[in-house]
Amino acid sequence: MKKLIIFLSLCYSLMLFAKEPSAFDAGNLDVPNPYGLTTNEKYILQNKDDIKKLKKDSIFILSKIKELEERVDGLKSVVEGIDSNLQRLKLKYNEISENKNNSIEKLRSDLNKTVLLQKENFNEIKNVLKELTSLIDNINNTYVSKNELKELYSYIDKKISFLREEQKRDSLLSKSGAYLFKRAKELYRKKDYSKAKEYFELAIKKSYKPATSNFYLGEICYYQKRYDCAINHYKKSVSLYSKSSFMPTLMLHTAISLKKIGQKKEAKLFFENLIKKFPDSKASKIAKRELKKLK
Repeated sequence: MKKLIIFLSLCYSLMLFAKEPSAFDAGNLDVPNPYGLTTNEKYILQNKDDIKKLKKDSIFILSKIKELEERVDGLKSVVEGIDSNLQRLKLKYNEISENKNNSIEKLRSDLNKTVLLQKENFNEIKNVLKELTSLIDNINNTYVSKNELKELYSYIDKKISFLREEQKRDSLLSKSGAYLFKRAKELYRKKDYSKAKEYFELAIKKSYKPATSNFYLGEICYYQKRYDCAINHYKKSVSLYSKSSFMPTLMLHTAISLKKIGQKKEAKLFFENLIKKFPDSKASKIAKRELKKLK
């Protein structure tokens, strides 16, 4: 029992000794918690800590640089892919150009015309804006009555409507003459004479069936009781082509238009020529009745 007590006392003493700082470790910079350092040793220890921190920062920066390099490599792949696609498209374009030069030239021509029209529209809008700015300046500098303001608003509305119509007209001019003529006839049959007139005029601009288009323009004027206008278009139609299927109607309506504006002598000649040239036509029967009224 005494031996056991002596053994335990000895172990406890050794443990206490182990916990006490060793005099030999004073100034040792390699232990976890250095002590007993001189001023220089403390400075060295601080530098060591700074170096450790810089080392950690360097590792973090190198990691970031590697990450950025990977992203750059990814972007390079994307760019190379785009370059490859562009090269492929360029080759495709060259192939199309070689095979379809005529079509492409036509498309280019149409595109140039459209761009030119847009430029003209833009210039017109700029001019209108200048006029509006000038008008606003005048309003600010002088007294304007309610009537004058109404006139101003009316003028602006007309200008805007005009520009819209011009843009619409430019857009329609890009259509084919066949399309414009077909659409004009559809509108004419619906008695939408105002729109039909616009489409027939555009078809004439495209040099598509100008004789027939002028005949229909004459018919529109005739049914609107604008007889001078009708006669002018009938004359243009005949001057372009005098053997069309609608000649009996053209001659009949020309004669009636002449009668309406008081030129009875000329009307009589037209009725007589119609009866002579197209005796079996429906128009000829009407001409005979009209001729009796003149006698």
